[in-house]
Amino acid sequence: MDVRAVAFDFDGTLAAHSGGWTLLHELYGTTASGDERTAAYRNGELSFEAWCRGNVADWRDRGVTEAEIDRAADALKLTVGADALLEWVTENDLPFGVISSGVTDLLTPIQRYDPELMVSNDLRFDDNQLVGVEANVGPDDKGDLLETACADIGVSPEETVYVGAAHTDVEAFEVAGYALLFDPDHRLPDGGYELVDDVPNE
Repeated sequence: MDVRAVAFDFDGTLAAHSGGWTLLHELYGTTASGDERTAAYRNGELSFEAWCRGNVADWRDRGVTEAEIDRAADALKLTVGADALLEWVTENDLPFGVISSGVTDLLTPIQRYDPELMVSNDLRFDDNQLVGVEANVGPDDKGDLLETACADIGVSPEETVYVGAAHTDVEAFEVAGYALLFDPDHRLPDGGYELVDDVPNE
């Protein structure tokens, strides 16, 4: 395979934490309401956009500021080996990007590697106050977004490696020319394993 680009999930793949939304709920003491909302979403009672808006409303009610989100992002740790991998990718002039159903504002640790794109869900602020969210990447959107990203940088999905960890990566696994499953999430369906070419840490 002629690899011309690499795309990554973020939470649980490049980042040591398993979920940015969960992390922020833990930081701001809103885990209980977040869990209730997630149950409603999984039961089909909420859209993904409504789920995102509800999470942000929790944090807005707690007075969470842009500065606090920035501090949380600055404190995040990457997975062991992620820095070396991203250095190798950039040294070999491979364009790379991140497609995450987490929170864009937490992607700070990888910005120093100058990714070609970062697509995630954007928190919105006004005068340092959290006011909303733009829901860009739902759990079933990554396949279409990977195809769009490849078109934008002039490569085909068949020339792209995708690295993911979770059930939200299944559609991207289907699209990519080569799929790597890293530290699989317990919610990954059995069929997800059939779509990947390698599980490097098994």
